[in-house]
Amino acid sequence: MRLMPNLRYSILMFAAAVSVFGIAGRAWGIGFALRETKEELKLQYDVAVQDHGTGRVTVTFTLADEGRLKPLDEVQFVIPAQEKNADGSSWMDLVVSIDMRTIDGGKRVGRVHIRKDLAERGEIQLNTHTMDGKKDPLTRLHHVIPMAKCMSNPPVADQKKN
Repeated sequence: MRLMPNLRYSILMFAAAVSVFGIAGRAWGIGFALRETKEELKLQYDVAVQDHGTGRVTVTFTLADEGRLKPLDEVQFVIPAQEKNADGSSWMDLVVSIDMRTIDGGKRVGRVHIRKDLAERGEIQLNTHTMDGKKDPLTRLHHVIPMAKCMSNPPVADQKKN
C-alpha cells in the first residue's frame, strides 16, 4: 500500500527535474556589451555604407577574423529605441540577424538594406558566449559597432543647401 504514494511522488519529482533542466538548457542568460576595442579583441572587419540617393542605404559588413570572440554565435543589425527607460536602458525598435556568407579567402560578408535615417541610429552587434576560448553559456557578450561612425559625410552639394 505504501508503494503507490511513493511512486506518485517519484514521478512528480522526475517531471519537475526534467522541466527545470530543460529550461536551463535553453536559458538566454545575461548580455554584456564589451568595452574592449576592435584592436584589443583582435577583430578584423570592415563596414561599408553605400548611399543610393533614395533615402536608403546598403550596409555591407565584412568579417575577416573573429579574434578573441571566436566562435561568434550571431551577427545582428540593431536599432535601439530613441526613448530611454528610467534605468537608462532601451528597448529595440529593430533587431535583424545578418546572414553571413563565406566568400573567397574565408571572409564572411553580410548586407542590410535599410532607410538611411534608421541606419544612422543603428549598430552592428557581434554576439558570442565565448571569450578567449572559454565558453560561458549563461553570459552573452557583444561587441557593438555604432553605424553613426560608419556613415559617410554628406556630399558637399547637400551641405550648401543647409
